[in-house]
Amino acid sequence: MQPGTKLPNFSLENQYGERVTSQDLSTGRSIIVFYPWAFSRVCGGELAELQQHLPEFRDANVRLVAISVDHKFALRTYAEQEGFGFELLADFWPHGHVAELFDAFDAERGVARRVTMSVKDGVIQTRFESPLSEPREFQAYRTAIADPS
Repeated sequence: MQPGTKLPNFSLENQYGERVTSQDLSTGRSIIVFYPWAFSRVCGGELAELQQHLPEFRDANVRLVAISVDHKFALRTYAEQEGFGFELLADFWPHGHVAELFDAFDAERGVARRVTMSVKDGVIQTRFESPLSEPREFQAYRTAIADPS
């Protein structure tokens, strides 16, 4: 899944059990953030930084969603505990299927890799990632938000 590629069809539940589909993310601008594990140190730090900068996403009319292989019930607890004001999508079953569609699945570990994609009108605009043990730099998000392509 590289820039210029159309979003694949998918449907996942968010932390409240509401369906979010590729069609929902195909109008306007979105940032899709794949991350390995809820409740982990690096992921928690990354998502907390996204929460801290959530007004920047909203001011730019960019919908932020984060996807992991965790179950929706775990994600709801995680979102409530950490105070996340954006959607966490559960790629729980079939395990990691959506991450695989986006070429963002680590089959050896059974988790999503740290891959981020900005999307405009259903087409991937940018893609960036970092190793599992390292958070992504927030400046890459700023660049994606600032580039309406």
